[in-house]
Amino acid sequence: MGVQIAFCFVCKETDIPKPGIFQLLLLGTSPSTLGVVTTDFGGGGRFRLFETNSLTALPGSTPIHSDAIARFFEGKVYIVNRLGRDSIQRLNPNLNYLTEQEFTVGQNSNPQDIFVVSPNKSYISFFNGSQLGIYDHSVGVRLGSISLASFLESTSTSGIPDTSVEASTMIGYNGNVYLALQRLDRNDRSGLLPANNDSILIEIDSNTDRITNAFTLPFKNPFGRMQLSTWQNQPIIAISCVGQVGFLSQIDGGIIGFNLITKQFLPSPLYSEQSAGGDILAFSIASPEFGYASTLDSSFNKRIQVFQPGTGQNIGNLLEIPGSVGNSITGIMSYKGSRLLIGNTDFRNSGLTIYDINQGNRALLTPLPISMELTPSQILILQNQN
Repeated sequence: MGVQIAFCFVCKETDIPKPGIFQLLLLGTSPSTLGVVTTDFGGGGRFRLFETNSLTALPGSTPIHSDAIARFFEGKVYIVNRLGRDSIQRLNPNLNYLTEQEFTVGQNSNPQDIFVVSPNKSYISFFNGSQLGIYDHSVGVRLGSISLASFLESTSTSGIPDTSVEASTMIGYNGNVYLALQRLDRNDRSGLLPANNDSILIEIDSNTDRITNAFTLPFKNPFGRMQLSTWQNQPIIAISCVGQVGFLSQIDGGIIGFNLITKQFLPSPLYSEQSAGGDILAFSIASPEFGYASTLDSSFNKRIQVFQPGTGQNIGNLLEIPGSVGNSITGIMSYKGSRLLIGNTDFRNSGLTIYDINQGNRALLTPLPISMELTPSQILILQNQN
């Protein structure tokens, strides 16, 4: 399959007992159960459940869009169905994660994220346009919006600035919501949406719906989910900025930290593209000692790398997929410092690859990916997370 394991491993799969059918039904609401967003990259996707102790994909699934992400707030799963469906879908764990509501957020708006502020209020960010939507998600009604027009780019290589700020993901802390604006150049002559302008992190007071601060990111193009973490015992937001990526790839970004107490960016990256040797498409920080990054270099080699967030040191490659091999790495998540879950897009054998990462170990628990029927694209903790 072209996957090279850079650390020695011990297979423990046969040591893990598989649950019976009645246990599977109970595991759907277990704290050790995770949600998995899957896709066929075409007509549709599914929301599935995965139990981390028994390494078992639980039966049943809920239809969602093929291009979707999931969030968990106050006991419910919110599916953000992106371009082509443009809707928010709410799943109820007490009803085996069946859809209890779905509402549209505007054709071609391309929603990117939802942040639930209260039982009757949420923010929804859009890739297209220059507004942050305010919704009563309990009934699917738009209440208003927060204008982001002041953050539109003023320049373009074509000489024609566009009308979207590419609002991306959100995260909350202490009553404030932080929203990343990519500010890509849609009118660039290359047609590849390069990051020609500075990217912005804005701070919103969720009580007043007012933008209270705007911070220019040290690197451009914030990409993927932000993560709350700690640095020197202070809370930070960790953000991966990929800069010029893909066919425009440059070593011009990294994982940065924003100190939520001082309201300043850390002086050095938590992990730089220079250390990684390529773009950091996704990451998960398990502890101050260990982080894991999914990287893509200019030759389209894909790697899972181990790094130390405190020093930015590249510890080594956990696995590698050469650019000549068609499959890729999708979702990545460390769970309670004991499991590392990685999504694999190999169409012949897609699924979840699991590592035991207790105390820095690198033990592969699944010699072959565990099938989720479709390709996993995101792994979700089914507990309140910002």
